[in-house]
Amino acid sequence: MKLTRLIYASTLAEPMSKADVEQILAASRQRNNDLGITGYLCVSPSHALQCLEGGRHSVNKLYNHIVRDSRHADVTLLRYIEAWRRLFPVWDMGFTPDLSTAAPQSARWHDESGFNPYLVESDLVENVIEALCERSERVELRA
Repeated sequence: MKLTRLIYASTLAEPMSKADVEQILAASRQRNNDLGITGYLCVSPSHALQCLEGGRHSVNKLYNHIVRDSRHADVTLLRYIEAWRRLFPVWDMGFTPDLSTAAPQSARWHDESGFNPYLVESDLVENVIEALCERSERVELRA
């Protein structure tokens, strides 16, 4: 199995409530565990940034499902690589609820809405994801 890491950003069709996000996380944890996918999700009122790791087929299948989800628009692939290790070996889905205050040290990645994941250079996006994970408020361990 080739370990694949996929990172994408999207614009949310509308802001998500806490209940919406909890529903997404619950479904993600179950599906990701079944597919052998680990990852990380960060949302704001206007954007989502997500990293998925797992087998190439499973990650591609899940990404195609996400692209068709009407809760997103402008789903943009930021990075797709074969990875030598997982960034999130024990998380079905790590989560940070406030992307708008992310990466305060870099104004170049901000616009009027706060942190804008589309502005992050593709060769730096993994570093940004790792920095966000260090501030993660909710971590789900694999069963």
